[in-house]
Amino acid sequence: MQSGKNDGQPKKTPLWLKITKGFFRFLGRGLVTVLSVIIISGCIIGCVLATVILGMVDDAEIIDLDQLELSYTTIIYTKDSETGAYIEDTKLYGENGKLIWADYEDFPDYLIDVTVAAEDKRFWQHQGVDFARTIQATLGFLTGGDMGGGSTITQQLIKNVTGEKDVRIDRKVKEIFNALALEKKYSKQQILEAYLNVIALGYNTCGVQAASNMYYNKDVSELSVAECAGLIAITNNPSIYEPFGHPENNKGRREYIYGEMLEVGYINDAEFDALVETEIVTSKGQVTGKESSKYTSWFIDYLIDDVIDGLMDEYGWDYDTAEYNLYNGGYRVYATVDNRIQNIIEDYYENVDDFPKVLNKEQPNSAFLVLNYSGEVVGIVGSKGEKTGSRLFNIAANAKRHIGSTIKPIASYALAIENDLITFSTVITDEPTYKKGETVGGTTFNADWPVNYFGTYMGDVTVRTAVARSINTIPVKLVTYLTPRTVFDFLTQKLHISTLVETGPNNDVAVAPMALGSFTKGVSPIELAGAYQMIGNGGLYIKPHSYTKVLDSEGAVILTADTAPERVISAETAMILNKLCQEVVYGQHGTANSVAQIPGFTVAGKTGSASDNIDLWFVGMTPQYLGVCWLGYDIPKVIEYRTYPTTKIWQQIMKQVMVGEDPNVKFPESTNVISATYCQKSGDLAGSYCTETGIGWYKKSNVPGTCTQCYGGSSSFDDFFRPSTGNDDDYGGGSLGGGRH
Repeated sequence: MQSGKNDGQPKKTPLWLKITKGFFRFLGRGLVTVLSVIIISGCIIGCVLATVILGMVDDAEIIDLDQLELSYTTIIYTKDSETGAYIEDTKLYGENGKLIWADYEDFPDYLIDVTVAAEDKRFWQHQGVDFARTIQATLGFLTGGDMGGGSTITQQLIKNVTGEKDVRIDRKVKEIFNALALEKKYSKQQILEAYLNVIALGYNTCGVQAASNMYYNKDVSELSVAECAGLIAITNNPSIYEPFGHPENNKGRREYIYGEMLEVGYINDAEFDALVETEIVTSKGQVTGKESSKYTSWFIDYLIDDVIDGLMDEYGWDYDTAEYNLYNGGYRVYATVDNRIQNIIEDYYENVDDFPKVLNKEQPNSAFLVLNYSGEVVGIVGSKGEKTGSRLFNIAANAKRHIGSTIKPIASYALAIENDLITFSTVITDEPTYKKGETVGGTTFNADWPVNYFGTYMGDVTVRTAVARSINTIPVKLVTYLTPRTVFDFLTQKLHISTLVETGPNNDVAVAPMALGSFTKGVSPIELAGAYQMIGNGGLYIKPHSYTKVLDSEGAVILTADTAPERVISAETAMILNKLCQEVVYGQHGTANSVAQIPGFTVAGKTGSASDNIDLWFVGMTPQYLGVCWLGYDIPKVIEYRTYPTTKIWQQIMKQVMVGEDPNVKFPESTNVISATYCQKSGDLAGSYCTETGIGWYKKSNVPGTCTQCYGGSSSFDDFFRPSTGNDDDYGGGSLGGGRH
């Protein structure tokens, strides 16, 4: 029997089947691999997300709402006049004084309703996060939109306080956990209070209290429903919805808010219709807190600038940064002001009828300040009349005016006594240094120079008489001998007068400005006061300052005033200068004779008037205080008067300041100074032949000899000094008119 060809052999698999089976085996393995990768990756991603989220939960930052008000509010403390303890005086609020904290109880109920309806309708129900709104916002972000519109009031508060507003998933998740944590710690009322106090409401104003002051000139508690809606409308975009510049936009936003209130049930249809028809009336007002019923005082104005300057020097900040940190840093500033003295000066200056009248039709302006001898500013007023704003131009601190003859004791006489060039009674000839028609350094004098305010020359006079009568020729001789450069360096480097000009065609390194105070730019009253301290405190300079220390919000000292005393003249020189300045007040021909005296207290001082009487001064000292009075016009012009006015102003104020002070306190005295009788003709110690004598004070190391002039011979300062012809720098610079008083 014959069998087939392939009997007993396995059949071959078709090629197409082999290919199909191989494909499905590969596909199966691939799917398993991909699925495995997905599962493993999902596990990894899940673990990472869980770790990140758990980390965010652990790192959730809870804003300390109890400290939030303090972190925005800088507080100035002043001493209680009776107890000496520091008490809270003035608050400075964030955003350059345009944030004023208001308590929840101050808010009208409808302000709360307006806020919730406009910003977060489910505020009272959620726990810090409205997840429905959050999911909706997230879907919008994933489809190309943004994540705006999902934030609750709690989340907005966090963004406002932290400043973290970037649209990022990680930041949003962190914000959610922070909001949940915040609501666990604080009540809804506390969160709303904080939110309504920090929201930006245009013109760098934060919080509803400050905004109420500015837009309506009202306290927040007095607002109507429409006015509340007008404020909350601004939060959507202050640059578009603030009512001063965009009233129609604000109105449209208010109507939207009314619609939301109607939907929530806060108002009914009739109330909605009435509100839509209600207009709001803006009335631009001053941003002031409940703590103050008027503008900040002249002292607080000065203190603010003083602290800003200190912060700039200490930390290298620019002005804007220092100002921002002062207003927004929650600092604690300890001030030097004596409120009793400050009130005395302010009360006097607000009542313009108190001022001595001058002959001009328009009465001049004035400024006044008082230092103690530790350099502390205890009172300051920057202008005459009622104060009409905060941080106004302060003449006492910032004006640069010619100081006239007030320069004489702190420049020529101080250095001449310090260097034993003169004594209390040295005789010097009062005569012009340059005659009419004389040409020096290319300049021809058209009159004798310098001239005295009383119009004549007195011949031989003692230093005592020269200071008391404010003779001009004697300081000119002294400065010429000392050299203008020596005097200039003393004023700028030792007495820290910052406005003198060293170079250029009208520089102050010259006889006229150094002897008679006719400076190129002038000097501020505060710097003049600082220079005069040495005459009242025994020869020390201490930088005038308005604060002792500044603390940050955590109590750390960030700034201290420079109170280090610097010896600038000897105690002996200071005492003799003080005795000479007493002659101005008590001497028979003193320029402040009797007018500046205060019964029971010793007064030393110096009058000063710039050329043509455009600036009038009196610097007066008691053993406790130094007071500076300036009188003049804002735009300088001649002041015409019969009785010198500044000494009268000084006396009227300082008589009140000295009430309650110990009359037994005396000016510092040096054991190295002696008193002795001198001859008024020679200036030497009086001998048996001297008939005209006086009492003088002398350094033990520089006591003059006994007079020989009264029985023959001569002795005077001019015997060993005669002015040189010199050049421009010997006499030039400033005005050659010189000081008068």
